[in-house]
Amino acid sequence: MSKSESYFSGEKYNLKAKKLGYRSRAAFKLIDINKKENILRKNLNIIDLGSAPGGWSQVISKELNGTGSIIAIDILDMPKIKDVKFIKSDLREFDQNKLNQPIDVVISDIAPNISGVRFIDDTNMIDLLEIELSIVDKTLVKGGNFLAKCFEGRSTEFLSKEINKRFKIIKRLKPDSSRKISKEIYLLGLNKN
Repeated sequence: MSKSESYFSGEKYNLKAKKLGYRSRAAFKLIDINKKENILRKNLNIIDLGSAPGGWSQVISKELNGTGSIIAIDILDMPKIKDVKFIKSDLREFDQNKLNQPIDVVISDIAPNISGVRFIDDTNMIDLLEIELSIVDKTLVKGGNFLAKCFEGRSTEFLSKEINKRFKIIKRLKPDSSRKISKEIYLLGLNKN
């Protein structure tokens, strides 16, 4: 796929997001993943890390349909979403004691600002993943699931190794709505040890 084809594919999802009322085209990545893996189910308690602008939280809210709980956390402001509790916080400083409940699923679509220098981008992504894993370790129940974005290369190797330590099953996912030329992939850890 050429860069222009990839652009038009991405633009298609931007227009679709606008038409369906999603805050970002990233919503379709989670929709694609959930269709295949069924990780968003009624009555679950879910954390959305780095939630702004809220596309993933919107998808979760629709899937849970008023059951369970959804906690969205971001350092940036996020306008209100039905049935979503938003906590404005830097993830490095997030106080897990604020949760007061077991967490069944942790998801994250966070990525660092891209510099274009592979080593720097990989290092920054790994730094974010370490923060996410710290939250997973402190909040996720036994048997819970974790979904995170990473980049092909060092951050994928790092996250694969860490998920293998913590979960019984690991899956590598590339949603149809991801741009084909994008280096982003998602790793899913199922059934936490």
